[in-house]
Amino acid sequence: MITRFTRHLFFLGLISLCPFLLSSDIVHAQDKTIKIGYAHGLELFRENETLKQTLRALQSRIKNVEFALISLSPINTLSEIKEHKIDFLIGPSNFFVEFRGSIPFTHLATRINANGKEPAKTVGSVFIAKRERTDLNSIRDLEGKSIAASMPNSLGGWLAALREIHNAGKNPDSFFSSINFTQFQTPDVVSSVLNGNVDAGVLTTCVLENIEAMGMIEKGSLKVINEQPFNKTGLACKRSTSDLYPDMSFAALSGVPEWLSREVTVTLLSMPEFSGFRWSIEHDQFSIDQLMKDLGLGPYSYLKDTSLKGLYNRFKQEFLIALAFLLFLIVNELHLRRLVRQRTQALSKALEEKERANEEAALARRRFAALEKNGIISQLGTILAHESKQPLGTLSNYLTILQIYLNKNKETDSFRDEVLKTMGDQLERLNGLVNSVRNFAKKRQNPLVKTNLIEVAQKALRNYEASEPRFKRIKFNFQNKIGSAYVLSEPLSLELLILNLIKNGFEEADLNSKTNPILKVSISEDDDRYCLEVENSGKEMTDKDIERIVTLGESVKPEGLGLGLSIIRGIADQFGADIKFKRRNGGGVIADVFFTKYEEEVRSKNV
Repeated sequence: MITRFTRHLFFLGLISLCPFLLSSDIVHAQDKTIKIGYAHGLELFRENETLKQTLRALQSRIKNVEFALISLSPINTLSEIKEHKIDFLIGPSNFFVEFRGSIPFTHLATRINANGKEPAKTVGSVFIAKRERTDLNSIRDLEGKSIAASMPNSLGGWLAALREIHNAGKNPDSFFSSINFTQFQTPDVVSSVLNGNVDAGVLTTCVLENIEAMGMIEKGSLKVINEQPFNKTGLACKRSTSDLYPDMSFAALSGVPEWLSREVTVTLLSMPEFSGFRWSIEHDQFSIDQLMKDLGLGPYSYLKDTSLKGLYNRFKQEFLIALAFLLFLIVNELHLRRLVRQRTQALSKALEEKERANEEAALARRRFAALEKNGIISQLGTILAHESKQPLGTLSNYLTILQIYLNKNKETDSFRDEVLKTMGDQLERLNGLVNSVRNFAKKRQNPLVKTNLIEVAQKALRNYEASEPRFKRIKFNFQNKIGSAYVLSEPLSLELLILNLIKNGFEEADLNSKTNPILKVSISEDDDRYCLEVENSGKEMTDKDIERIVTLGESVKPEGLGLGLSIIRGIADQFGADIKFKRRNGGGVIADVFFTKYEEEVRSKNV
């Protein structure tokens, strides 16, 4: 068997030299030629007939040009195409997928099986082994074995076989223990298997049948591993791969005139059958593209790249989808945060408005309550003043009778006289207050007269000091920064106003100042006004406490009724005076009452 195989080697060598001799003669025959490149070294005895028949048809039909065949390396095909400036290219279909994006080309025709039912699917791979290897029957049996193949980029001689391994769920890159690449399928791959140098080999479909028919090997000496059943493709050759792919393609490269591409295409499609083949426009580019993608070859080589760039290229679509989804989440999150912020601000504003409305309503209710309380107290005061008028008159009469009776005795008693005089003064003062209340209730006020503010303030201080035995417990200070201060008022009401301010200040200082209670009264001049200021120590006042005093006239003392403040404010309004309350540093309150200067005094000062 080996001897007969050797006898055919010389015959195969002669056949392989024919294209070189033919191309050399044509190139030298004419300086300006159309160069047709082809990748040699795959299945020469099949290619030779195709090349000869194609060149003869082109030369006989297109008379005005000369064609030349240029042999290209199947390894450095791209660089040699650019070096030789090739016009047309004949090569396996996977070459054009691999070159896509590197050189521009136009597919013109594909070599097909003339008798196949699917002529565009005629190329596959055959795993071969010696018939004695009963351990090799399926794809899985080849795992970890050594194998021989023609070229790494041979479609039928290697790539189709790798995809079958990929489809079986195995990693083609680590499937075999060793790989022996040779230049030719026959005799190199076949001899490596027959000599036992490798466990198995890979051939293109129909190569095994052809070499057996030519007598190059004994029929049945090699067996097919993972043999597939014949299917609808009508391919009569054995194969190990379930998928079949397009055969050799004829393409026009960039720069070829349109008329020449058209004439070449017409010539190819008009050629008769040659060795069971013919040229056709039938071309299944998708299956080749999927093969290259699954194996990570050519334009899909990035699928084997684990760098960031490779991972991006491999999962570009998923990455863009994830990025778009992430951007959506970010935009949605920002949108939600903006909505939440807006809703929160709106809610906070609504709550603030509601709280402000509640506070205003509460303040209004408190003001109405204060007005109602003051009205009731005013009525009670009017009743009290009306009913106390008679007892006061009776007391006054009895006091007069007592004085007359005591004066009958010629004896003098200074203490008795002082007591009677004090009682008379206080009774007269009380009677005046009752008359003021009665006049106020009758809407009849005493006339406003020129009054010395300083004298009235001093009188109010003396009266309060006389009626309050605890007055000496506090630190009192009276300051008068001017000689006289005349205002238009009713003296008794003015005294009552000052007396209430002093009384409130004293009680606050005495109650809430644990050490060193202070009460200070001062009168000063401020442009066209006089300022009566009453300052007292006490507890630290808050803004709400001051607001209660200013807006409601409420007492800040737990037991206070607020009557003193109401009296003060009512009298001040009667005189046209302005009252202001403010916090004192260290605790307590400062009350300022501003009186307009008497007009005659203002005019005299201006003069």
